[in-house]
This record gives sequence, C-alpha cells and structure tokens, in this order.
Amino acid sequence: MDRKHKMMIAGAAVVLVITGVLMHFYGEATEGQKRQRAIAEEIIRLHVVANSDSEEDQQLKLKVKETIVTYLRGEMKDAATVDEARQAIRDNLPEIEEIANEKMRSEGFDYTAKASLGECYFPVKEYGDLTFPAGDYEALRVNLGSGDGKNWWCVMYPSLCFVDSVYQVVPDSSKEKLKSSLTEEDYESLLDGGEDVTYSFKFLEWLKSL
Repeated sequence: MDRKHKMMIAGAAVVLVITGVLMHFYGEATEGQKRQRAIAEEIIRLHVVANSDSEEDQQLKLKVKETIVTYLRGEMKDAATVDEARQAIRDNLPEIEEIANEKMRSEGFDYTAKASLGECYFPVKEYGDLTFPAGDYEALRVNLGSGDGKNWWCVMYPSLCFVDSVYQVVPDSSKEKLKSSLTEEDYESLLDGGEDVTYSFKFLEWLKSL
C-alpha cells in the first residue's frame, strides 16, 4: 500500500473517531435537554426584578419578595399539582401587583410593579444545595419599576422559597415535595450540581455556532 492510500485510510479513521465522539456528546446533550424540560414541567419559579442596582432598590426588592412569598403561600397552600398552582397564580396576578405596590408605597417609593406568568430563560442557578440547570422555566415574574436591576428568584411551586434569606438551607420537607414531583434520576441531577445538563447545553450551543 502506498503512502497516499495509508494517509487516506488514516484520515478516514480520524473522521470516524471524531464523528463517534460528537455523536456521543450530542446524545448526552439531547438527554440533558430532556431532563431539564422534565424538571421545568413540574416547577414554577418566582422571579422578582429590581428597579435598578442601587442599594435602595435592591433592599426594596427583598422586602417586596417577602410580601409576595407570604401572600402566595396562603393562596397556594391547597395546590396539589403544578396545574393547580399555576391557576392559583393566574387568579391572583392583580392582587400580587397590588400588594407589591402597597409595600413599595409604604417604603416611600412611587414606581409600580407588573406581574406576569410565562416562560423565562434562566442560567444555571444554585439554591441551597440544589442546582437547577439552565433552560426555559415557567415563572411568575414581578418587575419593579423599570426592571433594570438584579433579580431575586426561588421555586414557588413546590414551595422552596427561603423564609430566612440569610441562612439559605432548603428544608428537608420542601425537598421531599420536590422529590415526589420528579423522577429519582431528575431529582438526583439537582443534587449533583447539574453539571451534566449544564455541559449538555454548552455543547449544543457550540454545535449551533459551527
């Protein structure tokens, strides 16, 4: 066999190896997407966005979110499924805006809040010892004023919102509610740092850029 043929065979072998590696990672990426979507189908997030990054606006954001969380816990206490939780939030959007506005007025601010329920893209987010993968999630989004500041978020259903924003430890009872809503594999992926799903999204983004 001459040198040219050897080089052609070697080149073909390299192409096959690279193709195999890419197909392997693509398969993992697709599986990661499925896992993220499965998690997203069972939770609703709360996303409170501050008017700006000023110290005053950021502090106000935390006060407003505590008011919203306290109110919704009462309204959603009987929600046994994500569908029931979604309906409870939809039914209370005007009230959510009003209690947010009342809280801001009591603190001396004159801008207003806008509440909506829809899909939002979230990057990888750590929440206590749980890590939620990047992707689209259904969320109650509450914009304060111009909504140009940093956001605060939690999982509103199942209720994982911290009572104490300093000691960020998710109670075992809340974890059990989340665990019962997900498959064992999906729940375990939240505890392992979500790395598999995160790398999967990065790989798919890289493929799309080619």
